[in-house]
Amino acid sequence: MNPFARTAAALFLVNGPKSNSPLDAEKICSALIQTLLEDASRNLEARAWQNAVQTVPYQVGRMKLTQTLSCTMPLGGLPDKLASMCTSKGQRPTLAKSIGSYLKQFGKPTAFNCLILDQSDTAEIHLSLTCLDVTEDRNPEKFIIASTQVSAKLKLSNQQTQAAITEAFGSFQATSDQPFYLRAELIQMPTKSSSMEDIRTRCSGRT
Repeated sequence: MNPFARTAAALFLVNGPKSNSPLDAEKICSALIQTLLEDASRNLEARAWQNAVQTVPYQVGRMKLTQTLSCTMPLGGLPDKLASMCTSKGQRPTLAKSIGSYLKQFGKPTAFNCLILDQSDTAEIHLSLTCLDVTEDRNPEKFIIASTQVSAKLKLSNQQTQAAITEAFGSFQATSDQPFYLRAELIQMPTKSSSMEDIRTRCSGRT
């Protein structure tokens, strides 16, 4: 990996059931995209993403975790490793697979921001932002990955929270035809033990 070459990428992901009208998660995502696009010179900076996410009202259980990991793997395995760091244990492997496929377009991503708004439970939104920065050690297959993760929940069953979300984001429509946006439609099957996801993926980034 050339230490003077950096490839930055970003992805917004909304996960939730198919709906005839935009989910609250889709409206929030659309608003955050618009906010970050207002300053093209900073729209891939981790701090800008973290500041944008903080504007979402009535977050509960908010947590921020910063850590540095040392990983040894072939260069080709880096996208999947970064993708796995963006998804929690409770999220479906399909999401990590889709994020990994997106990242593989960039060969050797050295910075990646990933925002996931999960509304698979219509009564709440799980917000997860992961900002990753990758540097190469002396060993060409050893990478140092600095990770900052912010997670929170929005309780839509709370009337005050729902009213605040509607007031702040009600005028926004779902994002469409954006290359940095992924919408995962969760389709519940008749049995409790089975489900399937229909993933529509649009991918891009910036070098």
